[in-house]
Amino acid sequence: MTRTAILSDIHGNLSALEAVLADVESQKVDRIVCLGDVVGYGPEPCACLDTVMGFDFCVLGNHDSSSLFDPEGFNVAAEQAIFWTRSQLEETG
Repeated sequence: MTRTAILSDIHGNLSALEAVLADVESQKVDRIVCLGDVVGYGPEPCACLDTVMGFDFCVLGNHDSSSLFDPEGFNVAAEQAIFWTRSQLEETG
């Protein structure tokens, strides 16, 4: 039987992601799937993106998509976070 870890809503929180991945490793999981929202709000969007690039599968969440394209339907705080995230991603190229 294949054991799959399903993650989502990381939102740039690298320390939380690392804690979850430590637990995932102890569970002897066969594959890791991310259901999106890797970026948004948290202070380390680039490091989180680098980490999930090693996962077996990852889909684009609404915050991820809005960091690439124009955000629609977000409140002011979320839009500010999206534009900040975008600036961080552009800095690291």
